[in-house]
Amino acid sequence: MVFCPECGKENSDEDKFCKSCGKNLEDSENNSKDKKELDKNQQTSKNNENLNSDNKTLLLPLLLGVIGVFIGIIEGLNCPAILGWENIVCEMTSAILGGCLGIFLYRFKKEYFIAGIQFILTGILMMFFLGNMALIGGIIFIISGILAIFITKKLNADNKKLYILPVATVVIIFLIILVMAGLNISEENALSDSVSIDNVNNSIELSYGYYDGNVKGDIHFNKTIDYISMEMIFLDENGKVLTRTYPLDVSNVEEGKTYQFDGFYMEKEKPYTAEIILKNDISSDEPFYSQNITLN
Repeated sequence: MVFCPECGKENSDEDKFCKSCGKNLEDSENNSKDKKELDKNQQTSKNNENLNSDNKTLLLPLLLGVIGVFIGIIEGLNCPAILGWENIVCEMTSAILGGCLGIFLYRFKKEYFIAGIQFILTGILMMFFLGNMALIGGIIFIISGILAIFITKKLNADNKKLYILPVATVVIIFLIILVMAGLNISEENALSDSVSIDNVNNSIELSYGYYDGNVKGDIHFNKTIDYISMEMIFLDENGKVLTRTYPLDVSNVEEGKTYQFDGFYMEKEKPYTAEIILKNDISSDEPFYSQNITLN
C-alpha cells in the first residue's frame, strides 16, 4: 500500500495518482528514493569529513607504508645470497608491489579497509620469503595495515572490485616464483657442468673398535659462484646412512680455483660408499651436484 504524501490517503501499489487529491504518486516515490540516496551521500561525505578532520593521524599508516617499501628493498639487498635469489627477489617484489598498491588504495582511492589488508598481506609475504631477514619491514607493514583499519574504523569496502588488487599481488608473486624456479633449474644444470672432482683418496681403517679415517680430494669450479656447501654422506653396504659430515663451506667461490675437501669418519660400522653432495642455497634441500665414491 502507498500513502499519499499530500493528503495521507491510502492507495494501492498500482495507483499512479491519489484517489483523494490526485497527487502524482510516482513522483513522490522517486523523490523518496532520491532523498534516501542524498541522505546516504551526505552520510558518506560526513564520514569523510570526520576522517579528514584528523589528517595527521590519517597520515601515519601512509607514512609507515612508504617506510616499509624502502626498508623492504634494503633488507632484500643486504640479504646473503645463500638464502636463495628467488626468495630475495620475491621479498623485494612483495615490498615494492604490495606496498605501492597499499599506498594507492589508501591515498588515492580512500579504500582504507582494503589498503589495510594489502599492507598486512605485504608484511606476511616478506617474512614468508626471508624470515627474520625481513622482520623489520614486515612488522612495519603489518602495523601500518592494522592502523589503517583502526584509525579510520572502516570494516568494509566501498568499491568491492578493488579486492582484486590484494589477490593480484599474490598471483603475481606466485608467477615470479614459477619463473625463478625455471631459471634456477637452468642455473643448477650449468653449475653441475662446471664442477669437477679429482685426486680423491680415502684411508679408513679399524682401530680400537672404530673405523676412522678421511676422504680427501680436490674440487674445481669453472665459474664464479656466490656460495657452495659440501655434504658427505657415509653409507654401509646396504645403503644405510651411517653419518654425515660437512667438509666444505665457501662463499664467493672463484672461477678456475681449486679447493680441497677433507671428510672425517669415525664410527663402529664400516662404510662402503660415500656420497658427495653440493648445494648453493642454504634454504634448499635440493643439491645441484652429487657423486658416489667407493671406499677401500
